[in-house]
Amino acid sequence: MNTLVQLVGQTDFTTTSDTGSAGGLAAFGALWFVSLAMLVLTLIGYWKVFTKIGLPGWMGIIPFVNIYMIFKARGQREPVVWLILFLIPCINIVAAWFLANDTAEMFDKELGWKIFLFILPGIAHLVLGFGDSQANPAKIAPGVGLNS
Repeated sequence: MNTLVQLVGQTDFTTTSDTGSAGGLAAFGALWFVSLAMLVLTLIGYWKVFTKIGLPGWMGIIPFVNIYMIFKARGQREPVVWLILFLIPCINIVAAWFLANDTAEMFDKELGWKIFLFILPGIAHLVLGFGDSQANPAKIAPGVGLNS
């Protein structure tokens, strides 16, 4: 009996606080909210760029359709082939460069804009969509967008 009293007397009944997980959850929630806001702004930018090209804005917010339509609107490359290349790891970097290049050329933009569209496409499309830039109908393929 004496040993049982000693064991109970030595037991530490302190409580621990779980503030670490609450802070992590708050940080995750804030990061999720910022990511969602950036996604919405990116989709708005794509919508505006597509309307400037003369295409329905909804085409700009649907994945893969937007890639296909940019290549088709430019008319310089086969859209299906470049869409497939977009799905291949490492090769998609080259395809993304050509997509940025075609987008910039439709708006008569130079190398700086091509790099901007390649590195930060969401922000670049937002600036391009709400900026003063207008699509050049001469750089858009016949039968697409402004030339339909």
